[in-house]
Amino acid sequence: MSYNNKILFFFSIYKNFNYIYFKNLNNSGEGSLGDYYCGDVFSICLVFYNFNLSVINFKNKIYGCGSALSAIFLGSFYTINRFYYKIPLLKNNYISKKLKLPIIKYHCSILFEEILYFCLSNYKNNYIIKFF
Repeated sequence: MSYNNKILFFFSIYKNFNYIYFKNLNNSGEGSLGDYYCGDVFSICLVFYNFNLSVINFKNKIYGCGSALSAIFLGSFYTINRFYYKIPLLKNNYISKKLKLPIIKYHCSILFEEILYFCLSNYKNNYIIKFF
């Protein structure tokens, strides 16, 4: 299966790949999720600015194919400097249509959406527990 030009473009300029744990801070949310059957495993760490709850840092570690790398890069491009309540508006349909993912690689965008929701819920739990 050959990739289209958009996937190859995002794969060639991939960044934000060094993953740093921020476990001692209450303004971070991290999580890992993967589909071990196909080999795509995502680990994401989001760091929020406490004053206006916007994402100031997005770090990840990924093991997967080119479509998974391009999906996570496009997702990181759309989540940095966004407010907390606007991040769940990023859906997997938008990522898959923007990258023109084939049907067999559609699960990469679904995995990214699920891990993003997981990181947001982890941040919300950390913020409530450590703040009070």
